[in-house]
Amino acid sequence: MTLPVSPIASQAAQWSVPKAGGAEWSVGGVGGGPGAAKAGAAAAPDPAGGFGQMLSNAVGSLEQTQAAAATQSQALATGQTQDISSVITAVQEASLSMELASQIRSKAVEAYSEIFHTQI
Repeated sequence: MTLPVSPIASQAAQWSVPKAGGAEWSVGGVGGGPGAAKAGAAAAPDPAGGFGQMLSNAVGSLEQTQAAAATQSQALATGQTQDISSVITAVQEASLSMELASQIRSKAVEAYSEIFHTQI
């Protein structure tokens, strides 16, 4: 995947100034500006639906893993299953998935904080 490159002058038109009274403001989108299409470096549409869709899918997968572990744990506790190894595997998988999600969140917050404190 290549990112579109456009001159700063074309990006400056997208920037908006904060409004009086403390209203929200924006500096425009990332890439895909009017200069990017003219330069011939237009970004191809993402077939997976973008970062938001990928994040939603990952959280949904995490929820399914947690639910499967809870279901198998309850089945073992109520005597509906005797296969302890599959229950332990499901619980460990859910635990590792949650730990991974926590680490990814921590790294994302750390990166955001570092970018936010970068002086330009």
